[in-house]
Amino acid sequence: MNKLQVGFARLDMTPPLGAYMDGYYFDRWVEGVKDPLYINAVAVREGDKAVVAMTLDVMAIFDKPSDMLRYAAAEAAGLDPNAILLCGTHTHTSVAVGREKSDEQYLMWLKRRVADAAVMALNDCTDVEQMLGFEGNCPNTTFVRRFKMRGGYYQTWGFDNDPNMLDWAEQVDDSVRFVRLIRTNAEEIVLVNFQSHPDNVSGSKVSADYPGFLRNKVETKNPGCKCIYFNGAEGDLICRDYRFGTVTREKYTIARLVGHKLADFVLTHLDEAKPVDLNGGISFGREEVTCRTKWDPKLLPEAERIIDIHENGDELNEIGPDWVATPIVADAYRIRDLSETKDEYVDIHVSGVSFGGLALMGASGEPFCDLGRQIRNNSPYAMTFTCCMTNGYGDYYPTDVAYDQGGYEPGCTRFVRGCGSKLVEGSDKLLKRMHDAK
Repeated sequence: MNKLQVGFARLDMTPPLGAYMDGYYFDRWVEGVKDPLYINAVAVREGDKAVVAMTLDVMAIFDKPSDMLRYAAAEAAGLDPNAILLCGTHTHTSVAVGREKSDEQYLMWLKRRVADAAVMALNDCTDVEQMLGFEGNCPNTTFVRRFKMRGGYYQTWGFDNDPNMLDWAEQVDDSVRFVRLIRTNAEEIVLVNFQSHPDNVSGSKVSADYPGFLRNKVETKNPGCKCIYFNGAEGDLICRDYRFGTVTREKYTIARLVGHKLADFVLTHLDEAKPVDLNGGISFGREEVTCRTKWDPKLLPEAERIIDIHENGDELNEIGPDWVATPIVADAYRIRDLSETKDEYVDIHVSGVSFGGLALMGASGEPFCDLGRQIRNNSPYAMTFTCCMTNGYGDYYPTDVAYDQGGYEPGCTRFVRGCGSKLVEGSDKLLKRMHDAK
């Protein structure tokens, strides 16, 4: 029997000054670097079969450039393109690869870096002696950003300590999973999965946000290991407690506190991790999920009016404060985009790789946390990581309940009610197929 082997690679992917940033509804360009951004890759090999899962410190990688990067990595590594998993951490102080204003030279450089990372991780493959897993809860680290308000309506974001916030709109998912890959005469690799928006730092200087602080502390306090962070179903979660206020309002400090708290959780429970099956084989796959969009040409005139106010008018007085205006403006841009493409249906995709008793299941966008919880609960694997921003970017995937409630995410997504349920169905189908094929 072939022994499971695992390898690691890390390469800098910090964009140049002047590169276009994304994550908010105004233009930003890179003006400096608070901390560098990285590609982190883990390769798994068993005999002649292999997969590579990477996380990139990016806001998003859209479908076409994601395919280009995956195919470049697959060609360089001699793998099936579906054996490459590209997961964005979704840090809002980075670039979105594939936007109209994106830096083409940076994209071509990133293509080489992603391919190099895949090859280097495979070349680093070493026998795995043990695979150990742990799952628990790290409370008061991530919070639902949607609220039931006095008056019976629902709202995304708001003022800290607002007395009109009666309750959170959903149940938070503050679970953390990690897997220790202990190798023969080589550094241990620690894979961590949690879910929250890395939207703490803001500004025009790049930063990996809390995922960078998490990785650094785990590696510093546990010498001889490498840490990779996979961001999960974070569509309705944020590292900020709007209902009861935050410990500090200094943004970079919030990112550091969150990253260190998660790192402390991992470090505290390292010795409690239990064996996970090493002998389940390697599997990978992709499932297309067809979702209906909100395309309706009758909505375009009002959308254009809203966009004009946002870009040229007095948004505060004509539409409202940020948490009122942002859903309306985002929805207007979505309507404009759909009027140009005229897409009544769009295929979104879920992608997965697995080895032994661990599966990494990724959605091309931002699922709500309850969808991630459902996917993990339905999975036939002993441990499942749910990942956002994987192999492309589709949109927000809210729950059906969220469409009834309203708010930013169901308002601005391209898709009608039901896209979240379809995402879970597609993930369940792919996980079963992967598990049965091992």
